Amino acid sequence: SLRAVQVRQSNVNRFKCNAIRSNLFDRLTRVVRSYANAILSSFEDPEKILDQAVLEMNDDLIKMRQATAQVLASQKRLENKYKAAEQADADWYRRAQLALQKGEEDLAREALKRRKSYAENASSLKAQLDQQKSVVENLVSNTRAS
Repeated sequence: SLRAVQVRQSNVNRFKCNAIRSNLFDRLTRVVRSYANAILSSFEDPEKILDQAVLEMNDDLIKMRQATAQVLASQKRLENKYKAAEQADADWYRRAQLALQKGEEDLAREALKRRKSYAENASSLKAQLDQQKSVVENLVSNTRAS
């Protein structure tokens, strides 16, 4: 029983030593951090930080303008594809009419089939174009607001 009491006291003493070491280490860590923060704060120049922020915002604005230009170019290409599909639709319709006037019903049917494919393509491109126009309007308004 004497041995058990000695072991308990030894364990309690070890616990106290570990707690003291842990507490000292935590305090020492806080002191080192505070000195490190103080050193970093002394190196900070508010004017340089502000200049850097302005440079970063200008870079972001340039990137936004470039993205807007790319989206506008993409929209223009899509508009050209849409116009070409509409033109092909109209051309195939005229060909179908000419074939009917000449009594060539088979050619007229084939022309109408092709016209239908171009009309569907034009319809799909129109939907994409309408969607892209709304996105472009938002992007342009956001760029102007910047």
